[in-house]
Amino acid sequence: MAYSINIVLRIVTAIILAVLFGNGSVVAFNNIRPKWFEDYDEEDPGKAVTGEPRRVLPPALVEADNAGRQRLPSTPWKYAFTGLFALSGLYLAVRGGSLSYEISVMCVMFVVLEMAISDQLYKVVPDQFSIALAVISIAFINYHDKWWEPFAGAGTGLAISLVIIGLGLIIFRTWSIGGADIKFYTCMGLIAGRVGIVIIYVLTTLFFAVHAAVRIASGRGSIKDRNAMMPAAFAAVMVYFLFLWNIADMLVANLW
Repeated sequence: MAYSINIVLRIVTAIILAVLFGNGSVVAFNNIRPKWFEDYDEEDPGKAVTGEPRRVLPPALVEADNAGRQRLPSTPWKYAFTGLFALSGLYLAVRGGSLSYEISVMCVMFVVLEMAISDQLYKVVPDQFSIALAVISIAFINYHDKWWEPFAGAGTGLAISLVIIGLGLIIFRTWSIGGADIKFYTCMGLIAGRVGIVIIYVLTTLFFAVHAAVRIASGRGSIKDRNAMMPAAFAAVMVYFLFLWNIADMLVANLW
């Protein structure tokens, strides 16, 4: 009887959160303060005089605001996102596990989805989203065996980012990832731990590479394009927390 009540509660919670986060993803993004999207203009001529680049808004954002359009149209995205959160939440509810894990994962998905939308539309990811991930990481502390695991995960995420930057500078003479990506991997490491952030990075790289290859093969892009990474990261986060959470940790523990 207790099990039946528990699973019904998880299903009802999943449906409520799907409606809130699905619609909220569009509403929240359309109501973010434009100042959040400010980024440095590295090519600003004034930098030579002041020594500091000028903070500017993405041109696409300025054009949308001036035209009075929604940054992200409600139709069809609120329906698509509601369906995505519903499927994810119901899967978490039916497969078992705690209600707190279900809620925490859907909160992470909501924040990373906002980051993905921002990166896809404007190639800018506000720092406030990374701060939100760091705050949400508190909910995952009890899911780690060791108290220091979140900090080790953050260090691993930062180390991965620095290695990528180093390789990019050596091979391509440019930064391979931006500051937002570094913050994402570091803050996500707080949530997922050492093994988790490595898996998320690998999945992100695979999804990003497949997407880029499809664009190039279809003639819609070239190898020189600067594609958004966060949509691939969102897919990686969703796959990890729905299907791989703790599985990889158990495999590593068994190897030792």
